[in-house]
Amino acid sequence: LRSAPPPSPGPRPPHGRDRPRAMHHETSEDEGVIATFESADESVPRRDVRKRAKVLMGVLCSAGVLLLLAAAAEIWPTPPPAPASALAESGSRLPQLQAVPAPISQCPGSSFVGGAGLGDKHLVNTKIQTKDGQPAAQVDVLEGAVVPHLGGRTYFADWCKSGAYDNDAYMSVPLLGKTLQFSVHLAGTGCGCNVALYLTSMKQNTEPTACQDYYCDANSVCGTRCDEIDIMEANSKVWRSTLHLAEDNTGGAAGFGGTGPHTQTWTSEEYGPGGRCIDTEKPFEVHAHFPMHNGSLLQGMMVDLAQEGSSCGLTATVGMYTFAGRDGLAELSQSLAAGMVPIISYWSSKDLLWLDGKDVNGDTPCEVDEPQSCPTVAPRIWGLQVRDFKGFIHPSTMHVRPTTPPPPPTPAPTPAPTPAPTP
Repeated sequence: LRSAPPPSPGPRPPHGRDRPRAMHHETSEDEGVIATFESADESVPRRDVRKRAKVLMGVLCSAGVLLLLAAAAEIWPTPPPAPASALAESGSRLPQLQAVPAPISQCPGSSFVGGAGLGDKHLVNTKIQTKDGQPAAQVDVLEGAVVPHLGGRTYFADWCKSGAYDNDAYMSVPLLGKTLQFSVHLAGTGCGCNVALYLTSMKQNTEPTACQDYYCDANSVCGTRCDEIDIMEANSKVWRSTLHLAEDNTGGAAGFGGTGPHTQTWTSEEYGPGGRCIDTEKPFEVHAHFPMHNGSLLQGMMVDLAQEGSSCGLTATVGMYTFAGRDGLAELSQSLAAGMVPIISYWSSKDLLWLDGKDVNGDTPCEVDEPQSCPTVAPRIWGLQVRDFKGFIHPSTMHVRPTTPPPPPTPAPTPAPTPAPTP
């Protein structure tokens, strides 16, 4: 920028700062912007020149920004707006965001198992949930507690090697004449949810199965059957303990809730959210006993539930079990003596009324299953211990037959019509 030509010389101004000067360069108030002045008087004040320089630089900067934005739009076009349904899904239902399966950590950590010199035991997570290839979910270990995500299944083991499954790695616990104890928190798991701790003979199974991890059970979930003992299949409303021979899907059971042959031993008044004996909004302990009689035969399974601060406990007993004319207790004696693998799983179904539907006495914990309401992560299991069972159970206590529905009432006889009097 240049000022107007200087006029003819006149009297010298009294102040040096206003004296005529030779052409020089000066930095304006905007750093890095150089303006050339040729000023001899006040015909164009320096502040006006600086103002013009600012305006021009502002225009140039704005033009540059617009050019850069236009170029960016060519390289990175604006993505299309998200559909309204996707926005609705991401609103207030944050747990639904976890529906995208994360990679499974096969070796999530270890949990301490007390008694019998067991110590820290590894957990081995399955990656395939069923024989049709349904992917499994994660199971975590947090401060020693086993925390299954919905759809997860994990096995206790002596070691774990990521990328490979080995049936020899699984922890085999001989439980004949023993007690297996643990603590569980079921709060939030309602109708359609199934939290399970059970035993199968999968260490003795040499077939990798469709799940590629040697898993087997009595329902052929992965395509191979083996003996199974369900200490706990439960949610916050119901409980079931079941003995299964390999070929027996139904088994012999005891507990509360659902259809099928089982011994009902309590009601929703004693067990459930706010229950008088077991309040499932709080943690409680499970003691599964496998007493012997006649030296080496399983007398049955007796599962005691106890809760701190409660004056009453609950017991589910399976003391009679036959299948297809076979003595189930005698056969399961061999499996328990050989050692079975502890397993934890958490799954859901819209067809779970066999577990949580109308019970044989008419009590109905769940009218309908709502698997979509099962929390992604909720149950916790910890504190596994194995110890000798030194108590005595009278045979009459174990010989409890499955509860059967009461017979329908006998209809009252229809009174015969009174004959009309003879005229």
